[in-house]
Amino acid sequence: MKLLNSTRIKMLVTGVTFAMVVSGCSSPSEDTTAPKSGQPVQIQKVTMKPLANEFNLAGTLQASHEATVSFEADGRILNTMVEVGDSVQKGSILAKLDTSAYQLQLDRARATMEKAKAGVSQADASVQSAQAGIRNAQSQVDAAQSKLQELNNGAKKQEIVKAQNAVDAAASSYNKKKADAARSQSLFQAGGVSLTENENAQLELTNAHKNLVDAQEQLSLLLAGASQEERAQASAGVDQARAGLESSIATRQQGLASKAQAQATYEDAVAAYEQSSLSLKKATLTSPITGVVIEKKVSDGQLGSSGSEAFTVGNISTLKVLLPVPDSEILSWKKDQKVNVSLYNEIRTGTVTQIYPSTNSKTGSINVEVSIPNPELNWKPGQVISAAKSVSQTDALLVPVEAVISNGDDPYVFKAVNDKAVKTAIKVGKVTNNQFEVISGLQAGDLIVTQGAGTLFNGDVLGESKESSK
Repeated sequence: MKLLNSTRIKMLVTGVTFAMVVSGCSSPSEDTTAPKSGQPVQIQKVTMKPLANEFNLAGTLQASHEATVSFEADGRILNTMVEVGDSVQKGSILAKLDTSAYQLQLDRARATMEKAKAGVSQADASVQSAQAGIRNAQSQVDAAQSKLQELNNGAKKQEIVKAQNAVDAAASSYNKKKADAARSQSLFQAGGVSLTENENAQLELTNAHKNLVDAQEQLSLLLAGASQEERAQASAGVDQARAGLESSIATRQQGLASKAQAQATYEDAVAAYEQSSLSLKKATLTSPITGVVIEKKVSDGQLGSSGSEAFTVGNISTLKVLLPVPDSEILSWKKDQKVNVSLYNEIRTGTVTQIYPSTNSKTGSINVEVSIPNPELNWKPGQVISAAKSVSQTDALLVPVEAVISNGDDPYVFKAVNDKAVKTAIKVGKVTNNQFEVISGLQAGDLIVTQGAGTLFNGDVLGESKESSK
């Protein structure tokens, strides 16, 4: 059913009333005039139809979700990829800036990052080397302390017994060699052995004596313990080893500090690289939502700047409208309530999605947001619609306003009965959807003349006629 908003209805009814008056003045009040024949007309069967609400609210259509897309970088626009009316998906490319400067910046940041990474590796190697030096120095400290401890503790009992046994063995060997040397000397003098054999016997005696003296000195040292000088030397060795350990620890600390500084430098380089990468990415403008390009504000070759608006993208598969509902009527509106919306005689059913919490101080009305399906995208943002709250509707006899004629008294229509025009008085009620509500005078199923009624007289023979499906 096609409806008009209240303003258009009032204008139409005024025009129809005027037409009815004029028509009524030209038609005869008596039925004595000879009937004309062959009047071409259009007829329609009267049926019961829902009595629609009055469309007494108006609003401007908007995209259900709209986003203004702005550049986040500066540069010359190389390409705009879309035009007004194009459908786009979330993430679709809308425009591209010249990226040569951003690419150069990114390359430099990458080189700096790689250099800083190498510095971290070098510092880590220094720390590992210092750690090895610490382990080596600790080993030297342990060895020096062990030696000092041995000197301070003196010889063990087992060591003294062993040294005593060595002295006894050396003495026994010496005594034997001494006897052998004396016998060899006697034989040599008697001519019993050669000079060489006698000299060998004397040499063995000398070696045996030396071994005995060495063994006795070793035993004497063990029994006497370390000297003060030896202890001092051992203590100095410990101090020197400890100094080496402290130096190694200091080297490691210095290496750790260098590594921390190298790591900080690397992290700064990574941040700079990521920032350059982000700047390069921002040189490509993409759509934040899925929808239709509603407005395009840039062109190829133009200089774009960060923050400047480039496109407006909106989702118009579903539209919305803000209806200014009088404060006195707002309690009758509920969320999820259905609303009839009319645009160019096309009616759609919307749904209340939000009722605003405050009253407009200038108009005294409260905005009610209504969501409207727009699957074919043929309704556009910016168009003005009329709307009425959908309530329980009753059926009534409805006839087109052009079928009703009046001369200032009771309105009438022409019924089509046996191919003749029969003037029939009716009583009408409200006007909705360019139709009069018929309170009396007609019944469902009656055929009435809709087009051409203004030229008819009662009893005229109807010529070629076409039945309307409305």
